Amino acid sequence: MRWTILLTLVISNLIASISKPNDYYDFLQPLIVNLDINQSNNSNSREKLLSKFDSLAKLAPRSNELYYLNYKLMQDFQYQLFHISIEKNNKYTMEEKNSFYKDKYRFIEILKSIKEPSFFTLYSQLYLETLDSKRLQHKSVIKLYSLSNSKQYPYVQLLSYLNSLNQLNSISITNQNNLHKKLTLLLLGLPKKQQEYTLRLTAQRLLPLYDKNSIEFIFNKLFAQKSHIKREDILHVLNFKDADLFKEYIMKEKRSFFEERVFKTTMQTLRRNDIAMILSILYMQKDNYDEARSAIRQTPRNNLYSKYNPFSSSVEPDNKKVYKKSSSLRKFAETMSRLEKRIEKGSKKTRDYYLYGNGLYNKSCFGNFPLSSVFFQNKNILKSTTPHTCNLEKARQAYEHAFQLSIDEQFKAEISYQLLKIEFNIAMINSNNYINKMPKLTDRKEVIHLLKSSRGLIEAVKDYKLDYAQTEYGKKVIEESILFTYLEEFHFLF
Repeated sequence: MRWTILLTLVISNLIASISKPNDYYDFLQPLIVNLDINQSNNSNSREKLLSKFDSLAKLAPRSNELYYLNYKLMQDFQYQLFHISIEKNNKYTMEEKNSFYKDKYRFIEILKSIKEPSFFTLYSQLYLETLDSKRLQHKSVIKLYSLSNSKQYPYVQLLSYLNSLNQLNSISITNQNNLHKKLTLLLLGLPKKQQEYTLRLTAQRLLPLYDKNSIEFIFNKLFAQKSHIKREDILHVLNFKDADLFKEYIMKEKRSFFEERVFKTTMQTLRRNDIAMILSILYMQKDNYDEARSAIRQTPRNNLYSKYNPFSSSVEPDNKKVYKKSSSLRKFAETMSRLEKRIEKGSKKTRDYYLYGNGLYNKSCFGNFPLSSVFFQNKNILKSTTPHTCNLEKARQAYEHAFQLSIDEQFKAEISYQLLKIEFNIAMINSNNYINKMPKLTDRKEVIHLLKSSRGLIEAVKDYKLDYAQTEYGKKVIEESILFTYLEEFHFLF
């Protein structure tokens, strides 16, 4: 806030001391494209600025006050345009978007109404139209050239370059490299900060040409969004990406000049051995344990350790009970690989299926070792974007097979409780009462509300009590599990 106030005071003092419009434009040159600083106005304040700008355009189209308002509105419109196209989420409501586009159209129409535009006002009009993917007219470019001086000439080149980007219909190396010379010459004439923004604009304009599931798309988007990319940014965007696609991206032999720039910018933020670590996590996520193990072996220092045993189960829904025997990601992957191979060969051992089911459950977002399959574990899982690492279907199948093979009642009670936990988690995901955020297991009120609305789960809990109350394990579960503890408080449901 202090810096904003200081900047406002500096601008005000400069305006007071400036006598020529072109001098004022020279001051604004490094700031004409700013994708980071949101100087946006709400619709009411923007309406007031536009009304004032409209009056000045008619009365004093070359006044310093008009240039200042022009600058403020330009920063607002270009910032919002850029981020609306990049975010593609619920950051902006439809009403806000409609209001913004209506105001932007009005701003452009005011600029067009100026009979004798200055370089700055004509540039503002053409720049916003080009950002809207409108084809740049040759006569407009000639007009802008005629109004420009040597310092303003690179901005005409910028418009021409963005116009060429708009005409690009393929991300082939040939097509992209055809723009290389134009971009190189353009960057030479721009201030350093402007060069950075131009590259980010390039990444944003190329986005629609990439497959949204490709690694190129997510890295181009990250390059456009962030002026300074950090290691954590890379891990966040890769959190649920396909391991094979990432491997192909890393091993890619030919890249266009711009893809190479994005590749180097993103990869240089990673630490040594990070590539192998990323692949190991993504392959674990994909249940490809051999590839995960191979990647982990390349980066022993990055091996993850868990204080919980990922093949154990407990009364706690997340199986977070500390045992003497902990585990590492490498051991986990090796054991899962062995179990999977036995099962594929038709193992008749109940424990093989049970341990495999435990491994699948515990590497999910509900278990005790979720970081074996993701880089970041979000404690608040949004129902609208439930990650596939929360899918428990394979774990359920493994438990059901183990149950069919088991002849021991105690073991059946243990397996059945694991199946009951899966029913609980699935009911939590599917509950209509939790559209935005899933309930916390530690919140008594939320869990009771969930149970009351899930009749199928209530029946499953009742069946478990009837079938296994006589076993030692069943007694322990009924006494300690929140599923039974909370429901006992509402005994009328039974």
